[in-house]
Amino acid sequence: MGSEDCDCNNDKEQIGAISKLSFTPNPHLQTLRGRFRNLRRRDWTWLLPVLLCCYAVLKEIKVGEPFLFKYQTEYLNLTAEQITGEIYPYNPYTYTIVLIPIFIFTDILLYHPTMLLEVLGQIGFRASLVFMSSVPSQIFGMMSYGVATASEVGFFSYIYARLEKDQYRKLTSWTRAGTMAGRTFGYLFSQFLILSNLGTYRTLNEIAFVMPCIVLVFCIFLPRVHWKVMVGRMLEAKGREIKASSTPSTKSLPKSYGKYVLYRLKKLRSDFCKVYQVGHIRKWSFWWAMTTCMSLQVALFAQTLWGEVQTEKSPLNGFAEAAYTATATLAILGMNALPINWDKWGELALVIISSIDAALLFLYSQTMSIYVMYFCYISYRSLYQVMITIAQWNIAKKMMCESYGLVFGVNGFIALIMQTILTVVISDKRGLGLPVRAQYIIYACCHLVIALIFLVSITLTLVSYLCERKKKDVIRPQSSQNDLEAQADKTSQGSGETDMSITNEKNEV
Repeated sequence: MGSEDCDCNNDKEQIGAISKLSFTPNPHLQTLRGRFRNLRRRDWTWLLPVLLCCYAVLKEIKVGEPFLFKYQTEYLNLTAEQITGEIYPYNPYTYTIVLIPIFIFTDILLYHPTMLLEVLGQIGFRASLVFMSSVPSQIFGMMSYGVATASEVGFFSYIYARLEKDQYRKLTSWTRAGTMAGRTFGYLFSQFLILSNLGTYRTLNEIAFVMPCIVLVFCIFLPRVHWKVMVGRMLEAKGREIKASSTPSTKSLPKSYGKYVLYRLKKLRSDFCKVYQVGHIRKWSFWWAMTTCMSLQVALFAQTLWGEVQTEKSPLNGFAEAAYTATATLAILGMNALPINWDKWGELALVIISSIDAALLFLYSQTMSIYVMYFCYISYRSLYQVMITIAQWNIAKKMMCESYGLVFGVNGFIALIMQTILTVVISDKRGLGLPVRAQYIIYACCHLVIALIFLVSITLTLVSYLCERKKKDVIRPQSSQNDLEAQADKTSQGSGETDMSITNEKNEV
């Protein structure tokens, strides 16, 4: 028995020792857990803006763009007439058609699918250049490019859906600058490869095909926008608070994503009317649509015009594109730092910029020097990128509902309708089929019309202000005279009452 008791005691001691060993905290493990907790508690709100800026840079590295016309004519054996008359017109046509479902469903699908569609369109466009060469295949590529261009509204709508309004100005400037920086890098890299003979035009397009495939992976892992967050922000925009006790507001809220979709579809018309009732948004949207139409046409046919005067074996198209994007990047960041009251000076700025644009395009259409063309192109495109950035965050900060995709899509759709009309009437061989130089003169005249419209608006605003001021100046003397007369009446009435009281006192005495 004694030996058994000893064995039992030894077993208990071993079990106790094992339990102590098993439950004794490992200091290294505790350190790792503490660091993990600190990481979870740390504020990671800065990370999303950084990711968005990186994404903006990557998705705009388009190495093949500066020499697209050269590649299509020299490697794919396409003629200039086929490119400008048969292939390029399908870009605005597709853009216009696809943009309708884009601006209707971008907000409903919570932006991320639209961003994926943009990247897939870029992949289709680049694949047509690398793996195909016939005219129908290049038409397919232009249609894919139109889908990608129409889907660009998804990225900037995603930014405004994920961030707060006080961050709109900074993030719009940073992400726009990021897109310009990505283009600058891509254009400089392409020019370096061509000048150093390290690659050909085909090499550029092969690299350009790989880049959107990388961006696709990046896009898949970006954080999504939840529909409940959007519902809460819509209620905040209306000035209502979400409370558990407020039964009327909770009943009107969608309880599932399916109900959220129906809720947003029903609100499309009311949101559209609510947004465009604001005069500030109407003015900036009008400028957005008109100028975007011209800018798309100028960018589409720029290399065709360059090809008419270029004689060098190694053209400097990449430097021109890089110079425009670098200039736009610096200008966007600089304008973000300036405390300009755009509500007050916005229309005057649009008049000045539109007039400069008209002068640049007219010079562009007449010159025979490639360097003057480069200068006009760099100046025109830089001004457009700066002003479209300003227009974008000015519209976003004035919006009273969470329908960014709808507003940006409608503005783009109006621009595309106008671009399609210009393409059918002016560019397409089934229309007038005008040469590129004549087209640029028409675009310059359109900018003059834009400047004139905003100048008339400023004049009417100034006239109405002077008339109101004159009325106030007329009313003020009359009101002051009436005040003096009323004060005199009160004074005389008071003196009369005093005389009566003195007389009464005398009678009593």
